[in-house]
Amino acid sequence: MEEWKDYNFTKIATIISGGTPKTSNREYWDGDIPWLSVKDFGNDLKYVYTTERQITKLGLDNSPANILSKDDIILSARGTVGELSMIPFPMSFNQSCFGLRAKDIVDAHFLYYLMKTKVRELKNNSHGSVFDTITRATLDNLTCRLPSLNLQKQIARCLSTLDDKIELNRKINDNLEYS
Repeated sequence: MEEWKDYNFTKIATIISGGTPKTSNREYWDGDIPWLSVKDFGNDLKYVYTTERQITKLGLDNSPANILSKDDIILSARGTVGELSMIPFPMSFNQSCFGLRAKDIVDAHFLYYLMKTKVRELKNNSHGSVFDTITRATLDNLTCRLPSLNLQKQIARCLSTLDDKIELNRKINDNLEYS
């Protein structure tokens, strides 16, 4: 039996903060950079493909917004805490979310499924008087158990296959609904 090792979350993933360009500046909006907010990905699907809003390069450069890369994870951190999706192509995101980027010791897809198992713990550790909120400190205090990278990839491949079938079934059902 392979041994699993415990890690502090920040040893396995980089935490990236989001931001919002000034909404009053029209030059920052309606560009070609997808800009995620929680309402874009709270649907239990592994990937988020579309966003309600887009920003411009000027908006990205003049705000605290950052870009997530393919296979990074988006995590809602305020209001609706714990919604997760993976990013299939570069996207920006708002300050109510964190981007999570896998470090070398963890497979990005395994990290996604690992985080799905940590949602309840994150919610239990949220705080705030108006909105539930998780902070960097919440993630800093998270402990994760990992197997070898090879086993991570095997587990993630199996779970991804199931997610692909679920998404295909949803698309088929949506098609039948509109027929």
